Amino acid sequence: MKTIGLTLLTVTLTALALAACGGNGGSGGDAANGATGGSAGNPGAAGANQEAGASNGKGGANGQNGTTDADAGGNPPSSGGKQTIVFSVFWPNKQYEEAAKAYEAAHPNVDIQLKYGLSRPYSDDGGDGEQTDADIEKFTTATNAAMLAGKGPDLLDLRYLAAEDYERHHLLEDLGARMNGDKSFRKADYFANVLGAGQNETGPFSIPLTFSLSGMVGDRAAIAATGVKIDDGAWTWDGFMAAGRQLVAAKGKYDSAIVSGEGMMVGGPDYFVRGVVADNYGSFVDEAGRKASFDSPAFTGLLERIKAMIDEGVVGSGGRAYFTNVTIQSPTDYLTSLRTFGDDTAFYVKPHADGAGKGASFETGSDIGINAGSEAKDAAWDFLKYMMDHTAIGLPVNKARFRDAVASLKRQGTITPDALGPLHGTPFKVDGARLDRLEGFAEGAARKKRDSGKVLDIVAADSAAFFAGQKSAEDVAKLIQNKATTVLHE
Repeated sequence: MKTIGLTLLTVTLTALALAACGGNGGSGGDAANGATGGSAGNPGAAGANQEAGASNGKGGANGQNGTTDADAGGNPPSSGGKQTIVFSVFWPNKQYEEAAKAYEAAHPNVDIQLKYGLSRPYSDDGGDGEQTDADIEKFTTATNAAMLAGKGPDLLDLRYLAAEDYERHHLLEDLGARMNGDKSFRKADYFANVLGAGQNETGPFSIPLTFSLSGMVGDRAAIAATGVKIDDGAWTWDGFMAAGRQLVAAKGKYDSAIVSGEGMMVGGPDYFVRGVVADNYGSFVDEAGRKASFDSPAFTGLLERIKAMIDEGVVGSGGRAYFTNVTIQSPTDYLTSLRTFGDDTAFYVKPHADGAGKGASFETGSDIGINAGSEAKDAAWDFLKYMMDHTAIGLPVNKARFRDAVASLKRQGTITPDALGPLHGTPFKVDGARLDRLEGFAEGAARKKRDSGKVLDIVAADSAAFFAGQKSAEDVAKLIQNKATTVLHE
């Protein structure tokens, strides 16, 4: 489901304010967010809300409180003399509810009202996809209108919402200023690169509670047998191409260095280039500044390198290879991914585009923002800090919660994977030494990944002509640049 931008609202700001005033002025928004990644019908994607539909707290997590009254919340009425914080989320989230309940117990003068956008319970087996899409559109449209009208909830989980547009219109609180001005806040307690992922000259304007890592699982034994030395610490696509050629020339276990795809799924050249751009999105797109840089030697060179790798068999189109693209969503997922592709495997950092940061790419989830027009900003910030320190979704941004999750998995001792997955539910022992290396990858995370959006769709669609030999890299780059610029200014 695409994010609905503010510019799609065709009525004037005055009309929006009038429309918003006609809603339920005391309830705040169902505007929502579970986390980034995934589609409207799949709340469980990369770092996403893993508790969707599983809770049944006072916020209406069973989906029955899914009215789209997102026009209120910026100045909510007091509840028996209490300070009210309206927290708007699309997917019901048990961890949010537990955090709210615990925070209220410690702060009796605060009342946290969770407002959900989902109108009915969701089930992977029997979810109503059309209704969910309708709920998302209703929720995003109402939330955009409310925010533009100076209303809206106090706290927002920004999934499905036009966060960049909110930022441009100064509708979100500068959380960088909040962090810098709060003597009780210790940035060292969090993964710094992930925490500042939304930062430009100011900001960030949202803070993620969780993230996922994008990398590759390599067959370490098969690579060692070829004698090819792999240094993923700082390699670019030139370095990967050189190593890949050596792996292919070695005539070892696999025919290709890497397969175009993710995990067990295989894609074509368009999928591969889309994935590379997604991992290095910030190198080619500045959404806050509404600028793209596809008509550049960096991008045309990238296209030519990818085509050369495909033509030479470095990038395969099927079967297995020395490396496989994966997304790591949790400590359990990390070990399961390694186990899926062999007994002697390792996690490797993906190559980066020229000029991009070294280290793994990452995608944030449960990105939380504070309404700049809220009269409960101080209380909302205090509760946001509490959630950062007391929630453990996926890979937590809080280092202590991250280490807790790792320690808990070690105590568990074994992992029983999904019976329907490639391991067929066969239990395996937790490898503590491998698990200990995960934090190093998290510490080194350097590039924020963008896994969905119109710009990436354009890259995939229009690059196909280059890979088919119908257009030059320069012509395709110009076409993508023009289309991307148009989308960024919508």
